Amino acid sequence: MEEQMSNALARKKKRMQPLGYSKSELIGIQRHAKAQSNADYLITESYYNVRMMAYQALHDMFGFGQKRIIRVEQTIETYLGDTEKDGMSAEELGYFMKTKCGIDVREETNKIPYRESFYLVERKIAPSCMIQANKFLLAQVFNYFAMLGVCLKTKFKFSSNQIRQVYERIRYLINCIATGYETMAGIASVLEHECKYIDKRFIGKTYEI
Repeated sequence: MEEQMSNALARKKKRMQPLGYSKSELIGIQRHAKAQSNADYLITESYYNVRMMAYQALHDMFGFGQKRIIRVEQTIETYLGDTEKDGMSAEELGYFMKTKCGIDVREETNKIPYRESFYLVERKIAPSCMIQANKFLLAQVFNYFAMLGVCLKTKFKFSSNQIRQVYERIRYLINCIATGYETMAGIASVLEHECKYIDKRFIGKTYEI
């Protein structure tokens, strides 16, 4: 009788296990999925946030309104689409900036202080993950800086000095967020009210200015 119960429990336990995976493999899969989810969040959120800060910088310094902001957005989305189709990569766009404008995009990116980089996203970063997270965040800033620089140079005829000013202004806004003088919701509010540009992530949210 005991043997039958033992066999029944063993069969039940076996049925409850996902087919083809051991417990250790499942733990590994869960950890990988969590890590991938965190990486996707860092990449996506930092992209949209640095993009908003770029629009704010262009508005503050060069009077960009909705039409020119949308033109920047569409141009960069085209770059992203071209990259997926074996077009120019961010590294190649960075090379263009260095040879045509004398701007080292990686150097401009690395001017963002280590601690301030984590304010490109709202989610708190665990101390054990900070080094890896910093790499993800700065890589995304580099990508966006490269695309933005090429866009401003080729589509709006910005000088090298003007492009550097935009980069500097973005770093200033990151500092403002890190020190509590500004919030991403506050930037979204300015873009909505002064440029008629709406970031869908902030629709229905209360602005904290």
